[in-house]
Amino acid sequence: MSKIKRLERLLLSINSKKHFTLKELADEFQVSTRTIQRDLLNLIEMGLPIVSEFGPHGGYRIENDRILPPIGFTELEASAILYRIQMYKEAAFPFQLQSKSIENKLNHYLPDDAKENGEQIKKRLSVHLPLPPHHSLAPILLEAAVKQKIVTILYQMDNQKMYCNIQLIGMYSENGEWFCPAFCYSLMDFHIFKLTDIQNAVINYEPMEVKDFSNVTIHNWAAEISPKSYLKLDAEITPGGLPYCRSHPFLNQFLNKINENPESLKGNILVTYLEKVAEYLWPLKTNIIIHSPKEIKELHAQWAREICAKDEAILNM
Repeated sequence: MSKIKRLERLLLSINSKKHFTLKELADEFQVSTRTIQRDLLNLIEMGLPIVSEFGPHGGYRIENDRILPPIGFTELEASAILYRIQMYKEAAFPFQLQSKSIENKLNHYLPDDAKENGEQIKKRLSVHLPLPPHHSLAPILLEAAVKQKIVTILYQMDNQKMYCNIQLIGMYSENGEWFCPAFCYSLMDFHIFKLTDIQNAVINYEPMEVKDFSNVTIHNWAAEISPKSYLKLDAEITPGGLPYCRSHPFLNQFLNKINENPESLKGNILVTYLEKVAEYLWPLKTNIIIHSPKEIKELHAQWAREICAKDEAILNM
């Protein structure tokens, strides 16, 4: 029996036992106790939690969890698991140690090119609950973002359909919808495409000159890009508003220290993303002083007037 087959059968055998000795396993597999001891050391190195017990009734046992039989994953499946467990590695999560163990095991067996692909997925994809519904073009656009290929899309813009060549920075989900920040070669500027407005998409695999987004990711794109059409964001944040800004996936890119206290939001924002940024800042209420752009202050003033008008109507009923 080959060593690999013996290890697989050994794993299944000890997984079904609460307690075992070297002699019992040696008799079962008809090998020496020295061979079984080496095999157990190999399984321990692979992450199997085997502990030894001393004394007249000593031997070995599996600590805590039983081990599943070997499961074969494709490289893409392994990358998907590695991506998903990132959020479960935080210290406050109950399964933090198990998440790190899963990551170590998968990384041990993944080839270097598959590991690189997984790292690119982390740079190009940001998922927040609630998850968006399935969209047939999402895998195509994610592949284009990961491989940094230009993709031709048919896009609905202002009640008009148009073809665009775009280079995606990545994809992120927000409030159950997918958004794709990208450089649009038709507009010759950056734009955020809503996935539901994209009618079709085809990746261009022909060699084409692309922009260098190696340091621009889906997690820092807003603060790193240099759009032609932009407005300057400049706002002071009180200590009460800092937790919200630090935890916000968009606003945290613009946090800048002014001495020690308070902090500020500074940077360039896309003109086409103005209303969305105003929505992000609205929950800060009195915890923010906006210096610019004036368009955001005007939007907030408009929304406040609309709320007051509704409340006044209710009070006068």
